[in-house]
Amino acid sequence: MSDPKTILGATLTVVLAGGDGKRLLPLTADRPKSALPIGGPFKLIDFTLSNCFNSGLRRLFLLTQYKSEALHCYIRDGWSALWYRPDGDPREYIVCLPPACGKHYRGTADAVFQNLQIITREGPEFILVLSSDHVYRMDYTQLLERHANSGAAVTVAQVRQPSKRGSRAVNMGVYAFTTRALVRALAEDAEQVTNHDLEADIVPRLIRIGATSGYCLQLYWRGIRTIDSYYEANIELAQAKPPFDPYRDETWPIRAGDFGVLHPSDFVLPAAKGVSNSVISPGVSIADDAEVDSCIVMAGAIIGERARVRCAIIEEGVEILAGSEIGFDRLKDRARYRMSENGVVIVTAKSAGIARGVSSGPV
Repeated sequence: MSDPKTILGATLTVVLAGGDGKRLLPLTADRPKSALPIGGPFKLIDFTLSNCFNSGLRRLFLLTQYKSEALHCYIRDGWSALWYRPDGDPREYIVCLPPACGKHYRGTADAVFQNLQIITREGPEFILVLSSDHVYRMDYTQLLERHANSGAAVTVAQVRQPSKRGSRAVNMGVYAFTTRALVRALAEDAEQVTNHDLEADIVPRLIRIGATSGYCLQLYWRGIRTIDSYYEANIELAQAKPPFDPYRDETWPIRAGDFGVLHPSDFVLPAAKGVSNSVISPGVSIADDAEVDSCIVMAGAIIGERARVRCAIIEEGVEILAGSEIGFDRLKDRARYRMSENGVVIVTAKSAGIARGVSSGPV
C-alpha cells in the first residue's frame, strides 16, 4: 500500500487527552494538561488537532478523563465545526470518549483497550495514536506511509533532542499501529499486572518480538512535562525569530479552536512598551507604566500601575496590584507563591489575593 489517500482512508486516529499533569500543578488543578493555554490563544491540544486536520485525518477519537468537561466543551464549540459541515462526509468525525459507566482508565493502553469496540467497528487497518501535550508541526501522512510500507506492528516517531553528550533520540508519543497487532497486544496486557501504558508496556512488548519500525522527525518538537518546560516553550514562541512559528505558516496553519488562524502580533510581544519577551493572552490589561519581562500572562489578567513582573506565569483572571514586584526577590516570592525548580513564579488567583474568574487551585 503506497497511495497516501488510501492509507489515510484506512487509518483511524486516537488522541490521548486524559492526563492530569500533576507535575504542572497548580496550573492543572482545574483543567487537563491538554487544555493548558500556550502561545497566547492556543491550547496544547490545538497543535495535535491542527496536525491531524492538515494531514487529512478526519476520523478522530479523543480519550479524555481528568477534568474532562471543559475540554469537551472546547472541542464541541471550537473544533467540531471543522469536521461537521453541512456538505461534509458523515464518516468524518471528532468524538470525545471519557471512561464509561463510572470506570477509570488505568493507563494509556487501558484507555485504548476499553474503547476498542468503538475504535475498531469501522475496521481500520491502521490506528494512529497521538499524545496531546506536545508543541510541534508534523505531517502524519509521512509516518503512516513509512508504517504501511514497513509491514511492522508499530512505527514509533522520534526526534533528536540536545543532551550532555550531544543529542539523543526521544520518543514523541506518536505511534502508527497495525490494528490487528495492537488489539492482540492490548488484550494480552489487560490480563497481566502492568502499568497498562503504551510507552512502558505495549511498545516494548512489540519491540521484543521485532515488530517495530522507526520514523525521525527533523522539525521542532517540545514535550510539556513540567512547569519549566511549559514556560520555556512559551518563551521560545515569544522570540523575534522563534524556532517554531505557529502563527505565520499559511501552508500548515495551527488553529486555535476559539479563534481560528491568528497573527502573532496580537499575542507574542518580543518588545513593546513596558512588555518584553512575553506571551500575552486575549483580554489582558497592562497599565502603561507597568513592566512585564519574560512572562506568560493568561487571559483576563490585569497588571496594575507601576507593577513590575519578571519570569512569571500569571494565571487567568489574576490582578497584580499597583506597585507590586514579582520575580525580583526569590525569598519573598517563594514565601507567597509556588515557584518552579528553575525559579519561575506561578501566580494563581488564590495566591494573588484578588481574582476575576476561576481560581486554578491551591498555591
